[in-house]
Amino acid sequence: MTARPVPVPEVSTASYALMTAEALDHEDDFPLPSEALLRKYGSSGPALERLRERPHQLLITCQAPTKDMAEAVRDARIHALGLAATHDGVVVELLPPRILELTPEQVSLAHAQQWYVLDYDDLDNGLLRTDGLSQFGLPEVCVVGVDRTSHAMTDAVVAGLAHRLIAEWPENDPVGPATVTLRDIAYGLGDPEAVSTPKDRAIDLVISYDPGPHRLIVELLQDPAEVLFA
Repeated sequence: MTARPVPVPEVSTASYALMTAEALDHEDDFPLPSEALLRKYGSSGPALERLRERPHQLLITCQAPTKDMAEAVRDARIHALGLAATHDGVVVELLPPRILELTPEQVSLAHAQQWYVLDYDDLDNGLLRTDGLSQFGLPEVCVVGVDRTSHAMTDAVVAGLAHRLIAEWPENDPVGPATVTLRDIAYGLGDPEAVSTPKDRAIDLVISYDPGPHRLIVELLQDPAEVLFA
């Protein structure tokens, strides 16, 4: 049997902080991400204001075998958001650090963009990274050769790729040639019409694994503007 390039951890973990104005049955004590970090990863001003008014903490941790983690973390997120709705609370995802501005009904594994944020810190060097896929036991993605002036189309391809990675991991190792279709992208972006989106338009890419930083290195073999969005 050929060895898999990407190691599969036995278990994976995700954590949420439920923040409330009044203490619930018990209270946990742990440092929250800074407001600057929460803002960097997309938390809105109104959400941060609500967080300031809710000082009581309840830690919700999800740990499961990696093969079961997608469904487990989905259920844990729904549970946390349901408690927040019941107790007028705010849910802070700890990795990546952000306030979850969702309802329980909106949680979807197919909508991959819900599960990661994009790091643009090295975009001037042509690098676009994800933060969040590790909660599924996946390595984070690093796309190389990204054009800053048109990175929005690469962002969309990452959403489609993440949709596929979440759906196929850990049964399938991601290393090697891959194809992301327009339908994958629609699912990844949460398009309600994704099921009817054509899948004949697609972009080819190649994925390698870098064990040093434990990342998937992704190279697009075509211009998404030409093959997907023309």
